[in-house]
Amino acid sequence: MKRFNWFFFLATFSISFLACGGSNEHTEKEDALKDEVFAIHDEVMPKMSDIVALKGKLLDMAADSTKALEAKAAISQLEKAEEGMMDWMNNFQQPDKLRETKQHEEIMAYLESEKQRIAAVREAMNNSIKTGQRILAEAPKAE
Repeated sequence: MKRFNWFFFLATFSISFLACGGSNEHTEKEDALKDEVFAIHDEVMPKMSDIVALKGKLLDMAADSTKALEAKAAISQLEKAEEGMMDWMNNFQQPDKLRETKQHEEIMAYLESEKQRIAAVREAMNNSIKTGQRILAEAPKAE
């Protein structure tokens, strides 16, 4: 009988150890992917101040310029990029919270999707900034 109890204890301990190890490995993979997502976010988040500054300059241009229509279109593009970042930040769910209800595969799929979403935000922000800067550079200078 003691042999059976000892075997049962070892089997239970081994299964528990392996389960925790697999869970830890999953957590590490999820956290690594989350870090990739946030690397993109951290790259472009500081550019939010560039967007605000450009919008201000373009608003001045839109009020009194031959390029008013272009300036207004650029402002709209900047605002859309800004909203994209704010929307992404407000809706992103941390893996720790997701682990309460989701399996590893679902969390990884979610993080991959979020990586694509934040990459699209990065592209929108960079493109809108370039457009705004180009319009400002092409504006006739006051003498």
